Amino acid sequence: MTKKIDKYLPVDYCDTFSIEVTGNKLSPGDIILKVFAHNPAWLQLLYKIRACFVKPFGIETEPFKTKDFIIEEDAREAIMQKDDKHLLFYVDVFITPMPAEKQIIEVTTLVKYHNWVGKAYFFCIKPFHRIIVPMVLKKTLN
Repeated sequence: MTKKIDKYLPVDYCDTFSIEVTGNKLSPGDIILKVFAHNPAWLQLLYKIRACFVKPFGIETEPFKTKDFIIEEDAREAIMQKDDKHLLFYVDVFITPMPAEKQIIEVTTLVKYHNWVGKAYFFCIKPFHRIIVPMVLKKTLN
């Protein structure tokens, strides 16, 4: 099946994490909002540490209103786009219905670097991204 997010390829980085859930009533856009709203104390601490390191490079550190950045949405897919002077990223949520009220929910991240600062920044946060995204997805949808 073709996904809307595919039209934003090629990129410098791409990953997809998926989870099977039962009885989900959230839309793809609501899932994006819920994932980005999940801010336990340990994650807030990581954000504060990150802010100390990246602020001198002009990287945005303030929270943003996720809903304002959802650029496409239908019943099966929603795409959020956030662009700054260092990098452009997309978050895509795609829902595949399964039998017995189950769904496969896929979260895809695409990143395009605008310059060396974006590349260096994402190189540093990528290991955290790979751990945090599936963890937050599991916490928010189970």
